[in-house]
Amino acid sequence: MAYRKRNGSDTWHWCTNCSNWPKSDYDSRSTKPASGELCNECQGKEKAGNCKS
Repeated sequence: MAYRKRNGSDTWHWCTNCSNWPKSDYDSRSTKPASGELCNECQGKEKAGNCKS
């Protein structure tokens, strides 16, 4: 699973079908970030079982 956040933002995304999934100008990592916020939309999609990664 990849985690992305826009440069200048503290919110991490991991569902590629999130409306805020960064497509350019972003930081990326392969492990869950230890700091920063986790996207509420991604959390909801993961809970509902429709998170695409």
